Amino acid sequence: MRKAEGAAPPRRRPDGAAPPRPPRILALLLLLASAAVAQDPFADAVVSFTPGAGSGFGAELLPDVVLGPPRGGGAVQQSLDVVSLGNDGVITVRFDLPVICDGRGADFTVFENAFHVNTPSGPVFEEFGIVAVSQDGVDFVELPYDAISHGGLAGRVPVLSDPDNGIDPLQPAESGGDSFDLATVGLAWVAYVRITDPGAAIPDPGNRIPPGDKGGFDLDAVAALHACDPAGAATPTPTLTPLPTATPLPPRGDLDGDGALTEADRWWLVRELFDGDGDDAMAAAGGALTSPPGVDVDADGRVTASDLAAMAVR
Repeated sequence: MRKAEGAAPPRRRPDGAAPPRPPRILALLLLLASAAVAQDPFADAVVSFTPGAGSGFGAELLPDVVLGPPRGGGAVQQSLDVVSLGNDGVITVRFDLPVICDGRGADFTVFENAFHVNTPSGPVFEEFGIVAVSQDGVDFVELPYDAISHGGLAGRVPVLSDPDNGIDPLQPAESGGDSFDLATVGLAWVAYVRITDPGAAIPDPGNRIPPGDKGGFDLDAVAALHACDPAGAATPTPTLTPLPTATPLPPRGDLDGDGALTEADRWWLVRELFDGDGDDAMAAAGGALTSPPGVDVDADGRVTASDLAAMAVR
């Protein structure tokens, strides 16, 4: 702490000796308090990074580029403070004390650099990531997700929080990013978060950009919304039981659910284009024909003739 201008020098005792030092226990408490303040709710280390096809952007800035708070670009602008995993790339980050603990509602947020195209109400340019968690860094369990609706995947929500704009990264309703609840996998705490770009297994708009070094999921930061010392949490579970294997979901464009893309699916899509509910993919269940989310074959957020073209090349 800087001394105030003009401050008087410290007083000495009448015998000329320096004032007594505080007891050692007090000094220890002050040291511990300083250490606690130094802790933050963001990832502390990159444990591993396996780049996928089209990765590279930001890799030379690892690990710092994904540690600390998010640096969002806003609703219509992607952040460049990221590392691109590439298609099928994988990254694992670790939390030292405090770790992520299960609390009420969401427990941690993964920040990517999704953004709305052109306007804040435009479709979102998404690049999906499958999120898994672990207590020991060995046994991981995936958080549940839907490969068709994309619920439960990271990389869907633009990031609004940045250290310079005052938006709290620990308030999901304000910060943006994709938040997750440990209660869905029954863990009281985790210290590791792994993010995997699913590549062609779950198509996203990013899969259609030209080859380069910005492919796949772009990680900005991971934040613990409920941070604590696991010693005070429920008994840890060192060996996790993986979730049951999900039933394979039908491919996009398989509108009748028969497991194959056929002429019947193409006719279904043609009817959807003219059923009166507009071209917003979220409204495909309305109108004269109720269509599943897979009717947006090219995953651009709209149901248009481009979906017919995308179906034709499958």
